[in-house]
Order: sequence, then C-alpha cells, then structure tokens
Amino acid sequence: MTFGLLGACAGCYLSVSEFVTEASAVTIMQYKKQLAFTQRPDKEAAPEKILVRNDPESIGRGKNLFEAKCNFCHHTNSTETIVGPGLKGILKKRNLPVSKWPATPKNVIRQLKQPFDRMPSFEYLTDKEISDIMAFLNTL
Repeated sequence: MTFGLLGACAGCYLSVSEFVTEASAVTIMQYKKQLAFTQRPDKEAAPEKILVRNDPESIGRGKNLFEAKCNFCHHTNSTETIVGPGLKGILKKRNLPVSKWPATPKNVIRQLKQPFDRMPSFEYLTDKEISDIMAFLNTL
C-alpha cells in the first residue's frame, strides 16, 4: 500500500513539474477564449445567412454608432492599427485581421458579441444597432 501511494504521488509530481509548461492564469484564459472562439460549428448545420443593409438611413445610423463606440480604437480609412486594427475594406478581405476567421458579417457580429483578444464586448448593442454598424462597415 505504501508503494502504491508513493507511486501515485510521484506520478502526480512528474505530471505537474515535468510535462506541463509554465503558464500564467491570464495565458490560460486567453487560450481558452481563443479556443472557444475558433471552434467551428457542425458541418451539418445549415449555413446562417446575414443580410447586410445598404439603405442610407442604416448606413448613417451605423456611422454614428461607430463614431461613438468604435472610432477610439479603429480607423475607417486605413488598415493602420490604433489599439485595434484599421477596418478599411474589412468585409472585402479574405480574413479578419486578428482572429483570422473568414471576413463575413456573421464573424464580425460574433467579434462584437464575443470579442477576440483585447477588444471589449458589445453584447449590450441591440440587433438593430449591430445591423446598422454592419451596414456602415460594408461601405468601407
């Protein structure tokens, strides 16, 4: 029984000290957040289509919301980084700049609600407000 207990303790010690790399709690949380963000939905699920409005009223409201909420961290007329990446042509590119997910309206909306990396969450925005922001981003 003593040898069994000793073996279990030694195995536990080796698994923690030799086989696990050092990582801070922040690094682990970032990894978990990234992992949750990058998990792909089931292939069998029907693709969700998101229509992006292009009427002048939606674009105007989206521009005003963007200037109030997003302009501090993102350029609209370049791809230069302030705090976050510049968003010029964001929906015309192949991938989003930080997460590297395909540049689709669905993934931009996901980024707003479940941000990747250092971006704050904008879960409090209504679907209409997000739709207006998407209308504006589609013009960049």
